[in-house]
Amino acid sequence: MDESKKIEAVRHKAEDNQESLHKAVNKASKDSNFISQVLEQLDTLKFPAYKHQILSFIQSKTSDEDVIGLLKSLNDTVLFRDKYDVKQGLEQENSELKQQYQISDNTRKNLEVQHPDQTQKRKDYPETPATAMKNYICDFCGKDFQSKDQLIKHQEFEFKAKGQE
Repeated sequence: MDESKKIEAVRHKAEDNQESLHKAVNKASKDSNFISQVLEQLDTLKFPAYKHQILSFIQSKTSDEDVIGLLKSLNDTVLFRDKYDVKQGLEQENSELKQQYQISDNTRKNLEVQHPDQTQKRKDYPETPATAMKNYICDFCGKDFQSKDQLIKHQEFEFKAKGQE
């Protein structure tokens, strides 16, 4: 068989050192500054980046097992756009931070909703509503259109149809 047409397969092998990963995640959950310290080391990394690119970069900068272990906890398939994305990826394993972003039962029961002031005039919409816009009417057939562009396209079609008759 021709060597250039030979197909090879490589099997993915899970890492044996899960203990360092768990240790790093636990350290991050107990020390709120640890994630910030890890993110500071990514200052010169070019984003967007995948987990394997982040790991290669950090392994060239440090040999700290906790830092490397924490970054190994990131999702393999996510493209991280910036350090904020990495921070979110690292914090999703932190149960205390998860609870910080959750609405508590007490807050849910005593929810304060601010209603808009009905006396104030809104200015975030156009002065004339779309339904009140001027209609453009075709001179040939009398159809009306909401925009001049639509009328021009229609008239071009009308001219072509009239020219073929």
